[in-house]
Amino acid sequence: MEAYRVEHLSVGLTRFVVRDCGGDGDSGTEFDNGWDTTYAAEVVPVWRQSGYLTGDLLDVSEFLRTLDAVPRCGGTIPEVTVAPRAGRKR
Repeated sequence: MEAYRVEHLSVGLTRFVVRDCGGDGDSGTEFDNGWDTTYAAEVVPVWRQSGYLTGDLLDVSEFLRTLDAVPRCGGTIPEVTVAPRAGRKR
């Protein structure tokens, strides 16, 4: 992506980093569907301790609002990270 940005300055490319995201219905997460539960029992505590899984979820509609705002802003935004606020568990 960085090379494309340099070669094509007129194209506004944005990298989106989306943290824990989910919601109801079609917005529900399928992150752990089909997991080996024995392996999951080993790695999930490590991920939680490392801060990779907080238990907080950003509603998908909030991510979509951010995604929609970027091309409308009139500027160039190289990177956006969208993450849930701590303590807002769904």
